[in-house]
Amino acid sequence: MVSWHFVLSCDPYPRPDAPFAYEDPAKVMPLRYRSMEQRGGVQGGYLDTLLIPVLRGLPAEHMWVCEYDVDFAGSWGELFARFANNDADLLTTTVMYHHEQPQWHWWPRSETPPDIPQERWVRSLDPLMRVSRRLTDAYVAAMADDRWRGHYEFTIPTAAVAAGLRVEDFGGEGSFVPPGRERSVYIGKSPAGRPPDLTFGIRPIRRRYFHERPENYKRPGLLYHPVKPNVPAWTTETKNTLGQDRPD
Repeated sequence: MVSWHFVLSCDPYPRPDAPFAYEDPAKVMPLRYRSMEQRGGVQGGYLDTLLIPVLRGLPAEHMWVCEYDVDFAGSWGELFARFANNDADLLTTTVMYHHEQPQWHWWPRSETPPDIPQERWVRSLDPLMRVSRRLTDAYVAAMADDRWRGHYEFTIPTAAVAAGLRVEDFGGEGSFVPPGRERSVYIGKSPAGRPPDLTFGIRPIRRRYFHERPENYKRPGLLYHPVKPNVPAWTTETKNTLGQDRPD
């Protein structure tokens, strides 16, 4: 169902090793790229400067991103089969409007053109996501406007909503979860807050993957994040430092 390609980023800048050609990130979104350079790299909200050019290098209508620290307590094939016929432009996790999570850490840095009111602002958590070709094209066009500012987990879902594209949550809680899919794919933050049985967020960190320690995954059939074997937890002090992980 999915043809996978291993993409490895070895430094803080968006020039990863990939087994296929992709556009020069500095030319795809020059304004975002310049902001990324000013902040010393992709960590802290500019991973889109890496992801979007790489995704545009693939000849597919829908493209998955799965970071190394995501795991599924079960058969990955079963998970992907659930979405094989889904035509959403953005499938991701923890998708909420501004009013559903007004205390999100990255809102103060967020800006949009004035025709996109704050009530249409959306946040997400994207270590696992699927995007459409339509979304990558619409996103590049939107980011040509320097009135867009902020974390890519704000700019990507908000630009998708602003473009009239279809955004869905895989299956957590909130306005973007289709009826019947609530808490069926992962347990994450919701408009009600942080649940005690959370499986997908920025903490707690797991040190072994499901196939290594299945007994550590108490809820089978769900996504888990983060899993960081022998990887230091990211902090604001180690941002964009070689050998450190990216922010969640």
